[in-house]
Amino acid sequence: MFYQECPAPVGLQPFVTHLWFVRAQPQARYEKILPGPEAHLILNLSDPYRLISPSGNGAQATATEVATGFYAGLQRSYLISENPDQLFNIGARLTPYGLAAFTSQPPSGLQNRVIDAESVFPGFTQLRSQLTEAAPDQAFAALTAFLQQQIRPGYRADPRTVAAVETLAREDVEVSVLAARLGISSSTLERVMMRDCGTTAKAYSDVCRFNRIVNQAAALPKGAVPGRELLHLADYYDQPHLIRAFKRFSGFTPTEYLQVVQSYGAEYATFVPLEEVDL
Repeated sequence: MFYQECPAPVGLQPFVTHLWFVRAQPQARYEKILPGPEAHLILNLSDPYRLISPSGNGAQATATEVATGFYAGLQRSYLISENPDQLFNIGARLTPYGLAAFTSQPPSGLQNRVIDAESVFPGFTQLRSQLTEAAPDQAFAALTAFLQQQIRPGYRADPRTVAAVETLAREDVEVSVLAARLGISSSTLERVMMRDCGTTAKAYSDVCRFNRIVNQAAALPKGAVPGRELLHLADYYDQPHLIRAFKRFSGFTPTEYLQVVQSYGAEYATFVPLEEVDL
């Protein structure tokens, strides 16, 4: 596996945090992609593969074929990728409010979805013909140039949104407490988060907390008792509450998750290889 990433250039910050490049043979036929605190813009340079949204709440599982470029908004549940024989992708990680710097489309309509990038970033898939044999530096330069051309002239992120996102990404804090820190009401905080990020502060906090836990869980030593150990890592009321939340976000119980991820390594904490899936 070859993976490389770099911080986004100053001209793309704070809307884009990192650019990344991967060429690899998948560890398994499927990969479970767990929710995280950022959105992703991805150019697929390999053969097509499928992204499968699991069934739940009476809905049927749905699959989207990914042939070229796509945008994956903030997710509230996991996705499953059915991989080609070889992966070759480049991409950008966007902050939750990052999309607003590139389009006037309301971000709320793009959460929990994977869509064709052309509908939001016109011309993105044209990069494919330039980068089929690209090395990381060439790919990063081309992606940077494209995104810099796409930024809306004069756009500035609301500093309240930026501060809220940065705080929630690193710590558990009640929405009312965070709003007070920012000198605004809870309702104003929720309003600006929904406007700029397409999600509420509470919902974003839940995803961030899960993401922190799952990365810490993947680093637990073999033989750790998952329920007991994870309760020390997170502010959940009790073990059943933890298990329900873990299952909702990942489709795994903590025990199931640790069994799988410890067989592959902590680097697969949020992109979990699976040989088969049960939808």
